Amino acid sequence: MTLLWFFVAQTGEEVYNPFAKVGIAGSKFLQVYTSPKIAAMGEAAVSFFADDPLLMINNPASAMFMNSKAVGFGFMPYWVSTYVTDIAYIHPMGRVKMGGYLHAITSLGFEHTVVTDDGYEVKGEFNYTAMSAAFVMGARLTDRFSVAIAPKAIYEGFGSFSRVFAFALDVGTVFETGWRGVNIGMAIQNFGTDPSLAGTYIRYTFSGEGVVEEEIPYKAYNLPLTFRAGISFDIVRSAYHALIGVVEINHPNDNSESYNLGFQYSYADMFFLRLGKKFRTFSAVVASSHDEVMAMGFGIKFANLGFDYSYTLNYRMPDVSRLGLIYQF
Repeated sequence: MTLLWFFVAQTGEEVYNPFAKVGIAGSKFLQVYTSPKIAAMGEAAVSFFADDPLLMINNPASAMFMNSKAVGFGFMPYWVSTYVTDIAYIHPMGRVKMGGYLHAITSLGFEHTVVTDDGYEVKGEFNYTAMSAAFVMGARLTDRFSVAIAPKAIYEGFGSFSRVFAFALDVGTVFETGWRGVNIGMAIQNFGTDPSLAGTYIRYTFSGEGVVEEEIPYKAYNLPLTFRAGISFDIVRSAYHALIGVVEINHPNDNSESYNLGFQYSYADMFFLRLGKKFRTFSAVVASSHDEVMAMGFGIKFANLGFDYSYTLNYRMPDVSRLGLIYQF
C-alpha cells in the first residue's frame, strides 16, 4: 500500500499555502520530464521551441516549426532505483507535422509484504512500470502560429497486484509574434477520464481477536491535469550571441501553482548554457515549500546531432541529472 500511495497520490508540505490541494491525482509519472532543455530552464518551456522532438512531451506544438525529420532520446536516473526514458519522433509534411513519443518509467526492487499476527512477512520483490504512448498531430496554421494535439494511452503496472489503463489528451499552441523574439505558448496536459486500478486490495485492521482482512475495490482517481502558459523573449540577439528569457505559470490540479523562470545562452547556435528555477511563491528565498533549489545545463549541436545535459539541485530529494540526444535527418 505504501508503493501505491507513493505513485497514485503525491503529497507535500506547503508552508505558504496550508490548504494546497495535494494528493488528489494519480499517474504522477506523467509529470516527470527527461528533456534536459525543459529541466535546465526550470520547466519554463511551454513557449520555447527548438529542433527537439522531446519538447512535444511538454507542449505538442513545440516541434511544429521544425522542417526536418528528427528523433530524440532522453534518459534520467531518478530516485530509489527508478529510471525514466523518452523516445520521440517528428515527421514534417509541409505545414502539417506528425509524430509521436513513448514515455516510460520503471522502479525496481519493491518488497512484497503481508500483514501477519506477529507483524509482517516479506514474500519477495516486484517492480513498478508505467508508460504513455502518444500520437502527435499538428500544423502551422500560419507562418507564426502552430497548434497540435496529442492523444495518448497510459499504462501502469504494480507487479502482479494491480494495473491501470487510461486515455488522455494534450493540446498545445505556440505563437511567434515576430517582435523582439517574443513567443507565447499554452498547453493543457493529461485531459481525460478518471481511471482506477484493476481488482481489489486487502485492508487490514486489528481487533481483540487479531488481524481482520477486508477486500475493498480501488476508487477512481484524477489524472494530473495541468495548464501551462508562458512567454519567451530575446534579451540579447546578435550574429553569434543570443540570450533568451522564459517565464511560465504552471497550474496543476493537485498542487499549488508554480512560477517558472528560465534562461538560455547560445553561441553560433552550436553551444548552449541554460539556467532555471521554479517558485511556489513569488518569494526568491529558498524555503521548504520549494521542490527544487535550481537547475542548470548545457547543450552542444554539431551538424545534425545534438547533445544536452541538465542537473537539478533539489531541496529535499537527491539531485537529478538528465541526458538528451537529438538526431535530425
